[in-house]
Amino acid sequence: MIDLKDVTKSYGKGRPAVNHVNLHVEQGEFVFVTGLSGSGKSTLIKLLLKELDSTGGSITVAGERLETMKHRRVSKYRRKLGVVFQDFRLLKDRNVYENVAFAQRVIGRPTRVIRKRVPEVLQEVGLAGKYKSLPDELSGGEQQRVALARAIVNRPDILLADEPTGNLDPKTSDEIMALLEQINGRGTTVLVVTHNKEIVNAMKKRVVTMHDGVIVSDEEKGEYHEA
Repeated sequence: MIDLKDVTKSYGKGRPAVNHVNLHVEQGEFVFVTGLSGSGKSTLIKLLLKELDSTGGSITVAGERLETMKHRRVSKYRRKLGVVFQDFRLLKDRNVYENVAFAQRVIGRPTRVIRKRVPEVLQEVGLAGKYKSLPDELSGGEQQRVALARAIVNRPDILLADEPTGNLDPKTSDEIMALLEQINGRGTTVLVVTHNKEIVNAMKKRVVTMHDGVIVSDEEKGEYHEA
């Protein structure tokens, strides 16, 4: 599902942000990517989203070669991905239902499909009763659930979560991770970038650790390492 071969990303002179990285993620896997600030985790996510182009190597995601992809193809490619960020990135002037429906409207889903699918996905994330609420009326955990619903409403092949619990308390963080595990259980490949040691150690998933742009460990049922 994700295959990086000898991938490098440089922003200029000095050490590359991602340095000759090799990573293979199978369909249906759940993988944590950990490491200190500046280790290359965020650059890795941006490369997978094709927000950045690699300086060297090859990246294949869901059967698509990113380094040879034409610009006009990028938006269609991103439909295969669901993305969740630390800061939620919700539309403040639209209610929960509209925030999730928006992800379907931009790809041209018919209204009848939206009316069926949005309540389904809000039920999945435990927000069926909040569909009329605006983001500012929700707690941080609820806002992240909306972001999750929006990310999975189009049934993506891969869910990328960049510090999804960064702004949340421990109990709420556990609830969000449980939701990610449920989504993974339905067949979606999940890649979570985090520096939350407690969550990583509790969940016993595959753990890829980065340091100075290099993968320094890759463990099945791994633990958080201060690389």
